[in-house]
Amino acid sequence: MKEIFNDPKEIFNKSLFFGGLSPEIIDKLEKRGRSLDFAKDEIIFFEGDRGDEFFFLLSGLVRIYKSTDSDKEVVLRYIKPGEMFGEVILFDSPIYPVNAVAQRDSVLFAIKRQLFLELFGDESFVKFFVGNLFKKMRHLADRVAFLNAYDVEERFFLFINEHYGLKSVVKIDLSKAEIAEAIGTLPETLSRLLSRLKSRGIIEWDKEEMKLDIDYAASVVERLKFE
Repeated sequence: MKEIFNDPKEIFNKSLFFGGLSPEIIDKLEKRGRSLDFAKDEIIFFEGDRGDEFFFLLSGLVRIYKSTDSDKEVVLRYIKPGEMFGEVILFDSPIYPVNAVAQRDSVLFAIKRQLFLELFGDESFVKFFVGNLFKKMRHLADRVAFLNAYDVEERFFLFINEHYGLKSVVKIDLSKAEIAEAIGTLPETLSRLLSRLKSRGIIEWDKEEMKLDIDYAASVVERLKFE
């Protein structure tokens, strides 16, 4: 995936959500939006904050998470360059239901809620948005099922398959701590799992490169498809 987008129009035109919209609407979004810089670990918004903007990530990495009653984080997803987040404020209530923090130094492109609502007079725009909203809802439902149904090893291989594909050499753009958060476990638990898999010759992880026993990984993923 591309790591930096300098032109918001490039994101709009390539996204499933905005691709195919008229040039006039794309121009309006770009002209009335704004770029925002966030340093690593800087909060973009808290769960419960009132919001009047949604965002596209131009560069960096953003972590979306919820906090439990015991003050633990449940990571819902990582936002990568080119992806949109915070759009839930466009419906029902202008309150962010999750937390968002810059996992790395990040540049965002923000669009006002009011501008978006003005565009609902365009029928084609409405169709694109509703379709994307249902995809987001399915993703959250799948995430809850993912955490409840599988053990750590199963979640690890499912994550690798979903985000990188099963290859003999995988280029990893997340730290081990970030992947631990993404699969809903502690870094120490993931480290123990990786050590066991390494001792069995299944993986070998060196910095940003992971060598993978494809046959073993595929057997785990395929088995889960039929459960």
